[in-house]
Amino acid sequence: MGRLNLKRKGVIFAIIILIISIDVIQLPGKSVVKNNIHKYSENSTICGFTTDFETGEPIEEADICFFINDPQGHHYDYETWSDENGYYIIENVVEGLCHEYGVWADGYHFYWGIKEFDIPENETVWVNMSMYPFQPETSKVCGYIYDDYTGEPIVNISVAIHWFDIHHIINYNGSLTDENGFYAINFGAGRFDLYTITEGYVDQGSNMYYSGDYELFWINFSLMPEVIIGILRPDKGLYINNEKILPFFYPIIIGPIDIEISLVLNGGNPVDNVEILIDNISKYNFTSEPYTYHWDEKTPFRFRYKIEVIAHREWDTDASRTLKVWKFF
Repeated sequence: MGRLNLKRKGVIFAIIILIISIDVIQLPGKSVVKNNIHKYSENSTICGFTTDFETGEPIEEADICFFINDPQGHHYDYETWSDENGYYIIENVVEGLCHEYGVWADGYHFYWGIKEFDIPENETVWVNMSMYPFQPETSKVCGYIYDDYTGEPIVNISVAIHWFDIHHIINYNGSLTDENGFYAINFGAGRFDLYTITEGYVDQGSNMYYSGDYELFWINFSLMPEVIIGILRPDKGLYINNEKILPFFYPIIIGPIDIEISLVLNGGNPVDNVEILIDNISKYNFTSEPYTYHWDEKTPFRFRYKIEVIAHREWDTDASRTLKVWKFF
C-alpha cells in the first residue's frame, strides 16, 4: 500500500510538471498565451531620417522616442539617437498602435507627432521627421514698470514674452526689472505680446506687435497694486490737539491725533486684518472698518517717528505703507 501511494504521488507530480511546461513553452508563431495574458512578439522595425525643415540637412544626435501599445493595451517605450546622416533605427519593436512619438535636438523646436499609426507584425515602418530651428533673437523689447499709485519703479517684476516666430511656433522668454524698474528681452522675427507676473500687483498684458529682424520696441507698464493703503490723516500740515491748523511740507503733530487709514482692494485675496505700527512696535490690529487709531502717547524726549500700516492677507502678499512724522508732547 505504501508503494502504491508513492506511485500515485509521483504520477500527480509528473502531470503538474507537464502542465507548467506546456504553459511556459513559447510555440512558433505570432504570440504566446501565458496566464491568460497575450504576449506579442517584438519583431518589427521603425526607422527614418531627422532633418532641418529649412535646409533639409540631417540632424545628428537627435533623441527619438516612440510610445506604442500592443493589441491588448500594454505600453512600450522605445528610444534611440540619429547618426551623422540623420538616420535612426529601432529594432525589436512590438506590433500595435503608436499613439505618440517625438524628437529632441539642440537648436531646434521639440517635434511631437500626434498622428497615430499601426506597427504591423514583422515589418519595417519608415517615419521621417523635419524639425524647425530656433530663430535668431535679433530684436529687442524694453521699457520701465512703475507703481500706478505711487509712481515709483517696481523692482524684480517678471516680464514675459509670447513670441510666435515665422513658422508660427510659440516661444517664451522673460526678464526681471532692475532697481530702476527697467527690463529688456531679446526675441526674433514674428509677432509677440508681453505680460507681467508679480505678487502684490494686478497683472497686465500688452497688445500684439509684429516685428522683423533687428528691431527695437519700447513698452512701459504702470501696474495697479492689488491693495492700496492710504494714510489720510495726518497728511502734510501742522496739527495741534487733533486739528489741522495749516498746511506744511511734512506732518508736524502737537498733542494727540487720530490716525485715519483707507483701504482699496483691486484684486487677489481679501485682507484679513490691518495692523498699525509706530517705530516698528505694533499698536493695534483692525479686523473691520473704520481704520482709525487714536495716538495720544506722550513724547517728551523723541520727536521723529515712523508710522507703518500693514494689510495682512493669508494667501497673498501683504501690502504696507509708511509715513514719517514729527510729534511733540
